[in-house]
This record gives sequence, structure tokens and C-alpha cells, in this order.
Amino acid sequence: MEDEITIEIDGVQHTALYSVFDDTLTVSLPDGSQRSTELRGLNPVSAAKAHLRAYAGSVARQRK
Repeated sequence: MEDEITIEIDGVQHTALYSVFDDTLTVSLPDGSQRSTELRGLNPVSAAKAHLRAYAGSVARQRK
């Protein structure tokens, strides 16, 4: 099952899809790339937000 997460940075909304299979989180970022994390007890939503924040931060740095 895929879920969606959205964050806003510098007035720009960034949305990603994420799914969990067994203990692996996979996040599909807005540019089409994917990031994976072994959860090992981490909250999937928090881990997905961390990936999306890192992506959004890199986009924001590129714009400046």
C-alpha cells in the first residue's frame, strides 16, 4: 500500500509517495528518484519525511 506525504519549505509544497514492504521503506521523490531505508523500529512517516526534507532542501539550494 502506498501513502502520500507533503511538506512545505520556503512556500513550496513537495509531495512524495512511500510504501513499506517487510521492514523496508521506499520513498518515491518528486523528481522520480527513489530512496530506501531499513526501518528497524523507526516510524515510517518520520523516515519518509526525512527523505522528503533532504530532497526539498537540495531543491531549495539549487534555486538560490
